[in-house]
Amino acid sequence: MPKKTRPAEEVELRNEADNAVYRSEKFVKDNSDKLGAAKSGIESAVASVKDSLKGSDSAAIRSALDKLNETLQTASAGMHQKEPGAAGAEQASGGPNGSSSSAGGESKAGDQGPIIDAEVVDEKKKA
Repeated sequence: MPKKTRPAEEVELRNEADNAVYRSEKFVKDNSDKLGAAKSGIESAVASVKDSLKGSDSAAIRSALDKLNETLQTASAGMHQKEPGAAGAEQASGGPNGSSSSAGGESKAGDQGPIIDAEVVDEKKKA
């Protein structure tokens, strides 16, 4: 027989599941063009969590929630693996402007030039 959870724990679990469903639906809406095949997996996991929330079995809710979190993590990691590859190719060729310099002297985007250490001197105070 499954372990009975206290009412407060069950409420927290249901809130966590509701929040995960909301975040997942927003994630799919905001990134649907980047997700590809992972989109259907996320939508399926969301539907599973919603179905489990209709019942009162905490173990089923936890299981569906864990599956949704794993699916989201996998999809997110896959999405982010694609993005740095494009940026990495740009950096390997010397950045967008074709110049090559050390990473320590450039900003993240590489479009602002090197960082220069300078001191501001007020000419009026000098005299």
